[in-house]
Amino acid sequence: MHIAIRADGSPDIGYGHLSRSCALAQELLTRGHIVTVATTTPQPAQEVFPDDTQTIELLSRSNPEPFIDWLATTTPNAVFTDAYPVDTDYQRAIRERVPLAVLQDDDRHAVCADLFTNGNLYAPDLAYEFVGEPPEQYLGTDYVLLRQEIREAATDEPLWRKEPERAIIMMGGSDIADLTPTVVRAFDGCELRVDAIVGPGCSVEQEEAIRDAADACTADVHVDRDPDDLVDRMAQADFAVSTASSTTYELLALGTPIISIPVVDNQEPIAAALRARDAATVLNRGDGAEAFRSAIREYIQETELRRQRQMSGRKLVDGKGTQRVAKYITTIN
Repeated sequence: MHIAIRADGSPDIGYGHLSRSCALAQELLTRGHIVTVATTTPQPAQEVFPDDTQTIELLSRSNPEPFIDWLATTTPNAVFTDAYPVDTDYQRAIRERVPLAVLQDDDRHAVCADLFTNGNLYAPDLAYEFVGEPPEQYLGTDYVLLRQEIREAATDEPLWRKEPERAIIMMGGSDIADLTPTVVRAFDGCELRVDAIVGPGCSVEQEEAIRDAADACTADVHVDRDPDDLVDRMAQADFAVSTASSTTYELLALGTPIISIPVVDNQEPIAAALRARDAATVLNRGDGAEAFRSAIREYIQETELRRQRQMSGRKLVDGKGTQRVAKYITTIN
């Protein structure tokens, strides 16, 4: 089959949609299908998606006409969309031509699709509206899209150390809130190795600010831009400091306890769901160094809390959602 994926991502709008769509593309390619990504951000897409993926550039995020024109000349077997501007009218225009699967993080648009999925913790609780016959629905973390490296690592028994030795800081592909230096400084005085990850969309100036903070910190801070062994570092960490983004689900699947903070509006529901389930230490948007410092100290001192968060994370995310969604997409008609 030929599956077209409609998704965008960049330093300005974040990489979450590209990352999870990439996970689906990896699984579809593994199953022998052809994948084309239709995007307004071709360079970031080419950096994220596998080499076997074809890419076409669209000139408008919200106007469906360029994508519809391409569909008229290519006619894939199905389309998967993961982009906020793909609203009800956009979905309807696609569905008139080809079977459609929609991933939507919220209930902002009425859904016009053959298959609808939302892999977030809070997904089953939203009040969705549907146009026409309701689609097949796959809601909750059983259907969260995780990349292959995470899925493979999630099959291993998570590392456990009673006395923490390592932590990791992951504030998003472009750290749009510029929080990494603040978090690095919050580790001052801790006898830990700390991996401070510079995302692929971070500017040179952001990286310099992170390195300056690391140089002034007494912890053993390692600053690296988009390292090849990132998943290993996530799994090796005794806890992570992260935005309340799609990275949350990767860390839960690995059993890595999380200090989470929302930095944009669409991360607030994830933060609220984590807090409601006591699945992470959740800070408030806008919190500064002292809040991070307190949360870090709590994880260092409270062994049982880390253990409980490790176990609850693995129960919440089994790591098999990508396979499930790939299977269902290839059966819609």
